[in-house]
Amino acid sequence: MASILLADDSQTHTLLMRRILEEGAHTVTCVCDGQQALDSLQTSVPDLVVTDLQMPIVNGMELVTAIADQYPSLPSIVVTARGSESLAVDALAKGAANFVPKSELSKLLLRAVRQTIQFSKVVSAVHPSGVESARHEWTVTLRSDPEDIEPIAWMVIQTLAWSGHLSATDQVRMGTAIASGLFNAMCFGNLQIPDEETIVSRILSDDPSGIQDLRTRAKMEPYRDLSTTLKVSIGIDDTRILIRHSGRGRATRMTPAPGTPESFEREQCRGLMLISSFMDDVILRSDASEVVMVKKHS
Repeated sequence: MASILLADDSQTHTLLMRRILEEGAHTVTCVCDGQQALDSLQTSVPDLVVTDLQMPIVNGMELVTAIADQYPSLPSIVVTARGSESLAVDALAKGAANFVPKSELSKLLLRAVRQTIQFSKVVSAVHPSGVESARHEWTVTLRSDPEDIEPIAWMVIQTLAWSGHLSATDQVRMGTAIASGLFNAMCFGNLQIPDEETIVSRILSDDPSGIQDLRTRAKMEPYRDLSTTLKVSIGIDDTRILIRHSGRGRATRMTPAPGTPESFEREQCRGLMLISSFMDDVILRSDASEVVMVKKHS
C-alpha cells in the first residue's frame, strides 16, 4: 500500500514494527539511526517515516527536524518509550504528524500510519488555486459513527490545500487534530464509552467488531438522538475549527495529568495532546462539550 522508512536502533522494536506494518501490506525499509535514515532519503523518498526518538549519531528529534526542513511534504510519526514523553511533545512541535507509545504499537501504529498517509495523499493531490479566496465557512452534523470522521477531515484539508493556506505538513496535522477531536466527541462525549473499555481499543486497531459494537450502542437510548457538530471557518488570517457534542460525557479529560506516562496511553488525553501541539490556540468549554481550535496562517 505504501512505502515506509523505519528508523530504530532496537532490534526487538524494529522487528515488531516491521511485522505490524508488513501485515498492513506496507513496504518497509529499516535503518538503525537518523543518519542512515537521512542517507536513505537521498536515494529514495518514501510515503512516510516512522522513527524512534532515542537513537545514536542522529536522534529522532534531529531526524524529524531535518525532514521538516528538507522534505516538507514528507510526514513523520514518532514512537515513544516510557520516560521520553517530553521528547514526543518536542517532536510534535518540530513537525511530526503523530506519535505512538511503544506500549501501544499493536493497537495504534497501523491506524496512525494509515491515517497520516491518507491525509498526506489528499494534500498532495490538490494544487493551490493561486487566488486569494474569500472566507470558507460551513457546518456539518455527524452521527456517532467513526467511519464518518476521516472523509470530513479530508474535505477540510482539501479546502486548505486549494486555498494555499498552511504548509503541507500543517495541513496533514490539521487533519489529525480534527480526526482526534471528532473521535473524542463521538466516543467519549456522546456515547460515554470509558477510555478503558475494549471497544475503544478495537476501534483504534481498526477491528470491524469495534465499529459494529459502537454503531449498536449509538442506536440505543439515550444515545440515538445525539450528534456531533463540526463548524469550519477558513479565513485569510486563520482557520477555526469548532467541535461540539450533544451528549453528557466529556470529550477530554485532565486525569491522568497531561504529560505523564499514563496520559500518553489514554486516547482522550492523547487526542488533546495532538490538538494542543498542532494548534496555536485551543479553547475548551468548561463541561468539555465543545472545543475551538485555532490555527494561524502566518
